[in-house]
Amino acid sequence: MILSQLFAVLGRLHMVILHLPIGLLIGVAVLELRAWYKRRKGDPTELGAPPSLLWISAVATVFAASSGWILHQESGYSNEDMLVWHERLGIATAVGATICAILHARRKDTAYRACLALTIGTLIPAGHIGGNMIHGEGFLSEPFAASVNSENEEFVPMATDDPDPEAVDTPILASYEEHLAPLLKARCSACHGKRKQKGELRLDSPAWISIGGEGGEVLTPGDPDDSEMIIRLSLPLDDEDHMPPENKRQPTAAELDLVRAWIAAGASFTAPFPLAEGAELPAIPLVEEEEKLGPAPADAIAALRNKLVHVQVVAADTNELWVDFSAVCDQIGDREVLSLLAPLEDHIADLTLSRTRISDKAMVLVGDMLRLRRLDLRQTDITDVGLAELNGHETLEELNLSQTKLNANALETLLSLNQLQKVWLWDSGLEVDSDTLPQAAVGVVIDNAEITAVGTAIPAPAVVPAVASLDPINTACPVTGKPVDPNYSVVFEGQVIAFCCPNCPKTFWNEPDAFRVKLP
Repeated sequence: MILSQLFAVLGRLHMVILHLPIGLLIGVAVLELRAWYKRRKGDPTELGAPPSLLWISAVATVFAASSGWILHQESGYSNEDMLVWHERLGIATAVGATICAILHARRKDTAYRACLALTIGTLIPAGHIGGNMIHGEGFLSEPFAASVNSENEEFVPMATDDPDPEAVDTPILASYEEHLAPLLKARCSACHGKRKQKGELRLDSPAWISIGGEGGEVLTPGDPDDSEMIIRLSLPLDDEDHMPPENKRQPTAAELDLVRAWIAAGASFTAPFPLAEGAELPAIPLVEEEEKLGPAPADAIAALRNKLVHVQVVAADTNELWVDFSAVCDQIGDREVLSLLAPLEDHIADLTLSRTRISDKAMVLVGDMLRLRRLDLRQTDITDVGLAELNGHETLEELNLSQTKLNANALETLLSLNQLQKVWLWDSGLEVDSDTLPQAAVGVVIDNAEITAVGTAIPAPAVVPAVASLDPINTACPVTGKPVDPNYSVVFEGQVIAFCCPNCPKTFWNEPDAFRVKLP
């Protein structure tokens, strides 16, 4: 928390420090011009700007450019193109000032003077753009335009009964679509959007906002102080219920005033609403990029392995995980799944829970695994109620539901899985034929004995016995022939087979018969 606050303060120092390097660099240029003029007049003793002034200028310019970059990360600006050019020119000026100091110290006079001219050439437009950002475009030439306009204006007398226009305050109007929606997307969508809904709350559309979350409605139109959204935003930063969390970028005072004014005016998604007197519209914030997935917690992985659960990364260049409970399936129920997998829900991409003793309770956690692409639930007690936790899942591609306890309600969930490519339904209780299969399911391969016209009928999955030993039966990888790494092992026909890398198990599963002959 302290570091983030110091980071923010450092960025805002840009507005304080930015004039110092401008004055210093202009001073260096003036001294160099003065020295050049005197040398031309026959005074060879004139040395120009002292080295100390050049180094101070370089340090000040680098600090100003750095603090400006930090300020850009903290808050957005409505004219992004202008901001980018201001930032680029500021960085170029900082680099140029530093090179000038180095060339001057090495007595590279010709190169130094050329570099100084280029640096001044980037400093001037950088400052001009910065002035336009603060005061508006055309600020520099505005006095000339005002003078021309005043000369061409004709005097029109005002009726005495009309109100003084300067005495009438015109309120600033805002709207949900133009101002609130971009704000909510930038500040809230990472946790309450289409991909993730903490507290069962989505804030990415009027329909979802109106529904609220697991705690009920978040808005009380006309009463900001009674609205859960304002209450959460107003809590102390270190309160666990404060939103956004303290490690996330916080809304500015102007942004909070905007949300409060919207709710006070009735929280309309269509009608414009006035800001409070003296308030200003905040700049449209930039949407934060999704953070790259970091390594999974080591203690959570160790807990799985201590329970003899197979866990490994799905590929060498990712931190996504493949977790397989097959070896200890008879020991795994809802409690074990919830406690072991909760710390890893953001990392799991491939999950095998077949033949475990889980029920619909475990599916609450499974439905929150937003990177899950392959899920095996065969021979479990999962029903359509538990399956409904997967409604609208955006990444699930393969789903094995053979020998579960579904009914017709499960079809609605299956049709909501837009990325689903293959589903196994043998003996699942879900009776579907090609005539009743909705058009939305076209393109999904269905392996189900009842649907021969659409998919491929397969026999009932064999019940694989529990593994007697977790030691691999092989020392050489059946795919490459290289020495095996026990961390990359799978259970096949009741035996543990090890591979040399995380890519070989997938190759093996595609054609097990082709590699079976290479096993002991």
